[in-house]
Amino acid sequence: MPHVLRGLRLDRRLFLKGAGACLALPFLDAMAPARGDSGRRPLRAVFVFAPNGVKTDDWFPHREGKSFALPHSLRPLEDRRGDVTVLSGLTLDGARPHGDGPGDHARAAGSFLTASHPRKTGGADIQAGVSVDQVLARRIGGETLLASLELGVDRGRRAGSCDSGYSCAYTNNISWKAPGTPVPKATRPKDVFKRLFGDPNAALDAAAKREMAARRRSLLDLVLEDANDLRRRLGGKDRAKLAEYMDAVRELEKKLQTDRDDVDLPEGAERVLQGGGGRRNRIRRMYDILALALQTDRVRVATFMLGNAGSNVTFPHLDISEGHHDLSHHGEDENKLAQLRRIDRFHVEEFKRFLDRLATIDDGEGSLLNQSAVLFGSGISDGDRHNHDELPILLAGRAGGLLHPGRHLRFPKNTPLANLYLTLLRGFGCGAETFADATGPLQGI
Repeated sequence: MPHVLRGLRLDRRLFLKGAGACLALPFLDAMAPARGDSGRRPLRAVFVFAPNGVKTDDWFPHREGKSFALPHSLRPLEDRRGDVTVLSGLTLDGARPHGDGPGDHARAAGSFLTASHPRKTGGADIQAGVSVDQVLARRIGGETLLASLELGVDRGRRAGSCDSGYSCAYTNNISWKAPGTPVPKATRPKDVFKRLFGDPNAALDAAAKREMAARRRSLLDLVLEDANDLRRRLGGKDRAKLAEYMDAVRELEKKLQTDRDDVDLPEGAERVLQGGGGRRNRIRRMYDILALALQTDRVRVATFMLGNAGSNVTFPHLDISEGHHDLSHHGEDENKLAQLRRIDRFHVEEFKRFLDRLATIDDGEGSLLNQSAVLFGSGISDGDRHNHDELPILLAGRAGGLLHPGRHLRFPKNTPLANLYLTLLRGFGCGAETFADATGPLQGI
């Protein structure tokens, strides 16, 4: 028995509408005839940045290939190891001083996706390079609501010097549209949700807003009539997909409504999110919103900063009261190393949770994870040494067959991280001859 009612054909850009609200739909089987001339589902690219490096001996596997043991910090990925490649030996030469002295954290973020050496300045004459996500956005972002989506946890200062004479523009951003133009990130989950899926309050007057707040009405309530009409026209499999998707939206809305820490952070990189699990909640909300945005094809290219470069926040929910940046200057102190270990593992646990979510979403030709390339990494390896070689880089997903995960790949020392970006650009159809300091595409990924 067919899963789609005979004759029903849906455009993948179909929205549920009602009372000023507009909700994008996930991929449904009824959209299959409307995929475009190529008949293939779109690819997605996500880049996740973690500040301050990692505890390296708990990060890199000892053996190469498929039969490697996951070290402590990566152990949460055990049941997802077939979807992830651990990359060793990659280097950000642009993050090195090159005569500019201190400022490794700013350079680590400014060069993370540009692979270019940032100009040392605290003024308006900033210059880094064009980041790989923005090159991809020009190629694959034209058919979506947003060409790219930039997310973060910490707002930080918008001007002035944040790291040894380097502008805060470098420490606070990893996405660069032009060499002198960073793309600001969004840091409030509720605002990102409204931007992507519509604000249910937008079309209401003050009295109606108060009534809606009292009833805690959902975005879904406003599009319910349209949703019910569509549900009656769908086959059984698509009805189940629609119900699962709407349940996910409603659950996220409830969490956003009850989060007390979803407020704009004061300026200052050392601001601590209060409330114990506040930082964890914000990271999870951003990952959840990002998964929905990719699922509904609102965006295909995204970046996510888990913290600004040099972030010195604490992690009360991990029983860590000392700042992350301070801990990264561990000096081989066992107590500091133990706390860094917990922070690294926490970041990997949340990354794995995001991958699990992508793996459950049917994208028409397998899971959304199979249609994506998801990079996790830092522009610093060991925070105490401030080194920019042997970077901790994970690459998840299959990008529609471009990537072959499930291995630990070690490349020759000082292999440019830009080589990985060049590989992705070519695989995503950008036709790039080179990128930053790339010497050629990575082989065998």
